[in-house]
Amino acid sequence: MSSTAPSKPNHTSAKVITPEQQDAWFALLFAHASVTELVDRELRRKHDISFSATEILCRLHDEEPQSVRSLADQLVSVSPTRASRLVQELVDAGYLQRGADQGDGRKSLISFTAEGRRYSKKVAGTLEDAILRYLIEPLDDEDIAAIQRIWQKLRIAQSTPLSAASR
Repeated sequence: MSSTAPSKPNHTSAKVITPEQQDAWFALLFAHASVTELVDRELRRKHDISFSATEILCRLHDEEPQSVRSLADQLVSVSPTRASRLVQELVDAGYLQRGADQGDGRKSLISFTAEGRRYSKKVAGTLEDAILRYLIEPLDDEDIAAIQRIWQKLRIAQSTPLSAASR
């Protein structure tokens, strides 16, 4: 991915949103894609793990054990099907293990192995360093606060039906 600003697409002719709103949309996509790619590259170089697999380790670290479905529901970067495959790759690598769910024998619960816990801590350090380098350091406190405000507004909007006035 190029580190230059995204070019305006000439194949779209928005009928409702303004050019500035369309620019904001593409800027959001560009920011996500470019920062995620840089973080992914760093994780692969240092630990041979993708950003998506790292996200699984982070979510599992927050609450362990979990079902694959529960983990998949928390992920931003992958589909449930891809999450299941990534979990299996992490199990095959010896970082995660499957155990029986005592409440529901049809489900298995995912947890860390001892090696996986150590590996996860190393990966988490690299992730934090990469987030600092590629997202936090280039921005100031006002920018970070703006991102947090935008995220909150979008979360609220996702639970609110689209108003007729905004259509």
